[in-house]
Amino acid sequence: MKIVNKLKYIGLAMLTLFVSACEEGFDDINTDPNSPVEVPASTLLTNGIFNVGYTYWDRDLNFEFGELMVQHMAQNEYTEEQRYSFATSDFNFRWGNLYSGQNVAAPTGGLYDLSVARALVEENENLSDAQRANQLAVIDIYMSFGFQTITDLWGDVPYSQAFQPGEYPFPAYDAQADIYTGMISTVTNAVNSIDTSVDGFTSGDILFSGDMAAWEAFGNALLIRMGMRVGNSAAVAAGFGGTLPTSDIMLTFDANQDVANPFYQDKVISSRDDFRISAELVAAMNAQSDPRLAMYAMPAPGSTEIVGMPYGLGDGAAFTLKNSTSDIHTNIEDDPTAPAYLFSMAELEFFRAEAIVSGYITGNDATAFAAAIDHSVAQWGASSPGYGASIAYGSSNAEKLNAIALQKWIALYTNGVEAFAEWRRLDHPALTPSANMAPGVTGIPVRMLYPNTEDGTNGDNLAAVGTVDLGTPVGWDN
Repeated sequence: MKIVNKLKYIGLAMLTLFVSACEEGFDDINTDPNSPVEVPASTLLTNGIFNVGYTYWDRDLNFEFGELMVQHMAQNEYTEEQRYSFATSDFNFRWGNLYSGQNVAAPTGGLYDLSVARALVEENENLSDAQRANQLAVIDIYMSFGFQTITDLWGDVPYSQAFQPGEYPFPAYDAQADIYTGMISTVTNAVNSIDTSVDGFTSGDILFSGDMAAWEAFGNALLIRMGMRVGNSAAVAAGFGGTLPTSDIMLTFDANQDVANPFYQDKVISSRDDFRISAELVAAMNAQSDPRLAMYAMPAPGSTEIVGMPYGLGDGAAFTLKNSTSDIHTNIEDDPTAPAYLFSMAELEFFRAEAIVSGYITGNDATAFAAAIDHSVAQWGASSPGYGASIAYGSSNAEKLNAIALQKWIALYTNGVEAFAEWRRLDHPALTPSANMAPGVTGIPVRMLYPNTEDGTNGDNLAAVGTVDLGTPVGWDN
């Protein structure tokens, strides 16, 4: 994978903290005439794809928030996050990274670079209409992937007025329902505009190397994910009715430490050792003799067994158990090239099973359920033929949906962003909050807090959202 110089475009990434596009498909993006852009759209695409995917998989969103909230992992020291001790300032970095990619420890770029790339594509007179449509589809699909991450974590966010600093220096916050309507419309239009017989980006596409059929499949997968998240049966049916992925969609990393897998950067480069697999996840997997457990964590020191860290302990109690509990598997933490899974085949089949149970599509839900588990087993490199069919599924719809939710929770290990979203949406498994919660917190957080930087720069529009705290559900979680 080609990697751009991480400092070359920092000026672009710092231009704005605001992102978005019009609900109908990012058609009104404006560029600042006082900040001319000379970077090729393909280079901005590289930077944007990498940095949105990196941030999605990074410590701050992924394993220090999402993975902890769903109790896949537990902290063995510095346990503030698993005790839900958060301040608004803790989310400045998270918000800034997704909107502008301001992570100085990794390549900068984010969604803003994609918005600039989109404007350049629209203005490029050397492209045929079909090439332009394909390139715009690529950008629209990936920007929607990034926007879904943002709104799932914060709810109402700047969307229809963002990325237009000349016209909207203080962008309004859109309601999450409107954002989802806009994203589904955008991705639908993008998928329908793709011509797989024509080139898209001939360079810069580090996700699919210009394969427009793969982008079409990714778009349909996102329609399914978005539709299931908000109960839009038409979007789900449209996604399943189109071209679908035939393998996991992954963002690959590089052995270069600046662009290595975030787990590797955290454990090896930064010498952090703050996480263990949770006792809660280990117990659930042991209960079904799950072959993936040996790929999720290492045996505890001096043992052949995997021993989970009890979730939610305070600093002293957690540190006492640090050297007698199981670390995250070396294949996850010690490999700089281990990929980020943006959409897995297991997730697709779990959605299929649920969509059949919910009456959105037709098919055999039990077959899809077993296939989802088997895809996950294969994803993790475990060998257990027919394991999926051995897992209890149930007969009533309620039993089936709980079985899907439990198995998806297990399968989404290391993907904290999606695990956190699906746990909130499906309300299963039942997780017990930390017994050492910070004062004023009443349960497991169900959202991120708005950053205090936003209060300082766009305070009036933020105030219009109303008062929220860690226990305030986002729109689709109500």
